[in-house]
Amino acid sequence: MGTKRVGLARTQALIENLKRELQLSGTSLAGLKERTLTTTADKTLTVSDSGKTIFLDGSTTHDVTLPAAATGLTFTFFLVDATADVDIVQAAAAEDFVGNITAHNGKDTASASDTKIIFDQSGGAAVGDWVQVTCYNDDDWYVVGLSNTSAAVVFG
Repeated sequence: MGTKRVGLARTQALIENLKRELQLSGTSLAGLKERTLTTTADKTLTVSDSGKTIFLDGSTTHDVTLPAAATGLTFTFFLVDATADVDIVQAAAAEDFVGNITAHNGKDTASASDTKIIFDQSGGAAVGDWVQVTCYNDDDWYVVGLSNTSAAVVFG
């Protein structure tokens, strides 16, 4: 029986140590929330913003500029107010968007000349339209997204 108790005590100690190591900024893994940011005016994202869900408050027209492309950077954008246009802009013209934004009536596909993603109010952008961008190779931002109509969220 002594061996089982020692094994159990070691297991419990390992679990407690693991719990301590998984604590992030005083929040346990069980209570971890996704990091978010809401934009209402021009904003330049940084590398430390990677992984965040960005809520685009389109109550005013503004640009959200991505940081310089670096492999692994990822951002997810949701439109939460569709009153005015919001643009997601590349940091450098040499970077490229690759991929599609799909809608129920079609899609928009990125081309090499595109330098921004436009949540276009006049094109029918609606609350809940979203895109995710992930940098693949220090140059290319892979894009996936869904929009209300094919003219709502477009490359430009």
